Amino acid sequence: MRRADRVNAPPDGVPDGTSHGESISRLLRAWRARVDARTVPELRWAQPRPGPRLSQAHVARLTGVSEGWYRALEAGRRQDFSESFLLRVAEALRLSEAETLTLFLAVCGRRPPAEPAAPREELPAGVRALLAQQVSYPAYLSDGAWNIVAANTLMGEWFPWVLRPGANLMRWTLLHPEAREQMLDWEDSSARVYLAMLRVASNSDPANTELRSLVREILAADADCRRIWERESDVVEHRDGDVFRLRLPYHGNEEVRVTSHVLLPIQRPDLRFVFITPYDG
Repeated sequence: MRRADRVNAPPDGVPDGTSHGESISRLLRAWRARVDARTVPELRWAQPRPGPRLSQAHVARLTGVSEGWYRALEAGRRQDFSESFLLRVAEALRLSEAETLTLFLAVCGRRPPAEPAAPREELPAGVRALLAQQVSYPAYLSDGAWNIVAANTLMGEWFPWVLRPGANLMRWTLLHPEAREQMLDWEDSSARVYLAMLRVASNSDPANTELRSLVREILAADADCRRIWERESDVVEHRDGDVFRLRLPYHGNEEVRVTSHVLLPIQRPDLRFVFITPYDG
């Protein structure tokens, strides 16, 4: 347990009028008040036996600090509170994800440390439903390496390649012969932009071995891509709002102009939700 610090804090439950953290003080008191101390296993053998009210002393005991240190937090005093301590407070007070975020932002101005990402096999039902309900426009989901995760029916009709096993937007656009026929002004409107996107992505996530392997594959396989990569230094993060000129079998090989829209699903921010609409400009 941390040595008790000399903190001139107000009595338990009394807000500190000189503090800049009055709002988080109120929230912490409310969050503590809703926890029944009798339901906390770690306090089961505490003496004296706890009643229904979880006290500041109880929270200090649960988080491994002095009562004065926890009282300073609840009073809204500016201290060097560590992330591990704030996480223990969140656990002791049984805070939700949103409440933990509020605690961190109020106390130290940053988000809680991210937990290691768990493997994600299934799309959330809401994301899958949103994709399926796009019946007017082509739409698809891609991951950080531009693998096609899912596509709606119209996307498969416009671009049958998305239905092939292992479909990848970058690989098709930059290496497949049909892309140079279907995406008009291929080098200027597609190749240069997609390679500029790969520059950003490969520098943003150097640990992504799949992405780095994709870049090597594209540069090794195509002389035009190597030339553009070596001579140019443009960087582009996404193609939201860009206009494409297409000539697809779906449209009887007549030229069409479309706009791409890129969204990040909040349930799966590792994915891009992209849909394509007619260009009215």
